[in-house]
Amino acid sequence: MHSLRHNTHEMPASGLRHNRRRIGSAAVVAAWLLAAPSSQAQEPAAPGGGAPAAPAPSRPAGESGVSNFVDSLIPGFQFDAGVNLSETYATNAGGNAATARPDYITLLSLNAGMHEHSRRFSLDANYAGTVNYFAQNVQPTQFTNNLDAVADVLAIPDYLTFIGKAFAQPVVISNVGAVTANGSVTPGGFRNGYGYSAGPDLTFRLADFATSDTNLSYGAAYFTNPAGTRNVPAIPGIGGPQDTQTRSATEKLASGTDFSRLTWSLVGVFSETARPQSLLSEKAGVGTLRYAVSREISLLGTGGYDAISNSLSLTRNVSGPVAMGGIALTFGEDLQMEFQAGQKYNSASYLGTLRWNISPTAVVSGSATDSIQTPESQLLNSLTDLTATTNGTLTNSGDIYANGSSSSLATFNAQPLGSSYNQVIARYQRVNLSFADDFERDHFNVTAFGSRETQLSGFFLGPAVVNSYGGQATYSHDITRLLSGSVGAGYNSYEELGGHASTITVNGQLAYSLSPDTRVYFRTDYVDRQSSSTLQALSPFTGSLSDLRITLGLSHTL
Repeated sequence: MHSLRHNTHEMPASGLRHNRRRIGSAAVVAAWLLAAPSSQAQEPAAPGGGAPAAPAPSRPAGESGVSNFVDSLIPGFQFDAGVNLSETYATNAGGNAATARPDYITLLSLNAGMHEHSRRFSLDANYAGTVNYFAQNVQPTQFTNNLDAVADVLAIPDYLTFIGKAFAQPVVISNVGAVTANGSVTPGGFRNGYGYSAGPDLTFRLADFATSDTNLSYGAAYFTNPAGTRNVPAIPGIGGPQDTQTRSATEKLASGTDFSRLTWSLVGVFSETARPQSLLSEKAGVGTLRYAVSREISLLGTGGYDAISNSLSLTRNVSGPVAMGGIALTFGEDLQMEFQAGQKYNSASYLGTLRWNISPTAVVSGSATDSIQTPESQLLNSLTDLTATTNGTLTNSGDIYANGSSSSLATFNAQPLGSSYNQVIARYQRVNLSFADDFERDHFNVTAFGSRETQLSGFFLGPAVVNSYGGQATYSHDITRLLSGSVGAGYNSYEELGGHASTITVNGQLAYSLSPDTRVYFRTDYVDRQSSSTLQALSPFTGSLSDLRITLGLSHTL
């Protein structure tokens, strides 16, 4: 289910690398028709828990110009590193609803960034290795890895490109499980996740009649237990993530310059998702017609067939015709919106994308998606949204501004909000909306989501259809040239395991620069969760809880 669900809300943005823009558009019709979940960041938390990573150094003086790689502002090879040290007092260091035990947590994080740009090769990667030591032994010492990486190889310029993306991060097993104020790892509440996606993309023209784009992709996700985690599931009905492999092939034919007012596209997709208990496969063929009523307004029509099967029978038949219609609005490069409604998976379906460039450094982006997949597939599909700006910053595609830079408060997270690992194949219908703005000394980032999950296989507790929704906002202000402050808040509501939980988060931080390479910071994080009686009786991890964390830290760029 990998290639089907790519690029569901990425919209063109000036300043993105030309090759990524071309590659991203190759799968946009398949994603639009067959819809996939887009990724949104989890509640903001630095790798390993709360303390912000060391700030990336600015380009050394004297370096300027553009490298030979397409549209890159990075001159060849660049490497930077940093260290982050902090001390935190936590009122509930284990994130346990049954017994709240305080502790002092020492964090040490080593950070590195590498960028390599030559004529036909591009690599952008960020890594943070973190150690959390608990003075009162509430938890064993925790080791975590965080990695984001994007690589492109122009094997034959304008024709053949090899694309690779990778991630490593702790993933939340359940939204109603163990919770900490700053998102730090707790045994029984997290798994250490690792994944990648790679493959070739072949593009060529059929004169002025059509263009052809062939994409092959293979991906895999692997998971390990944090220190102190037992093999027995901590929450009944939540088995945790399982190692997964995905493989897909997509062929797209799209109308060329011979067509103007009426354009078309044909997409064929084959994909498989393999995990220990089953093999999920999808075969689809769809076509889209777009008729331009005016320069700004177009009518959309989509038709085809989508066949989905699993080695273990699904609870309902979801194979069937795809028939949808809608409208597209395009006002230059600043406002682009599409919406379609109709039938897919033998029931009503709604799909859409939105991108509004309010200013060169302000953007609103959104999507409405509909897909059937395994829980682990969401991690690999989210790699489509991982992209690099012209200066090598890795972020979500929706957080790229019109001028090519990215939101200063945005981070990439492979795990969508509201997802959990109950090992049930499900239909995921999601709506995501985000706003980002950087204006002089003020910085904003706001996200909101709504999710409807219809479970289609395996054993699950509670109703077959569950809903989740929520949002989070962060505001940062540069108080002086050396002092900055930020505040953040979030609210999320989850239905899971036959119960309901609501979570409120609040955080604040002050950071002072001692020198261009060193800063100190003071941070507070608070979380409060209220669980229904059903969840409180289910497990010691799923009840109501709260946690307050106070952190004093130092970060230094080497």
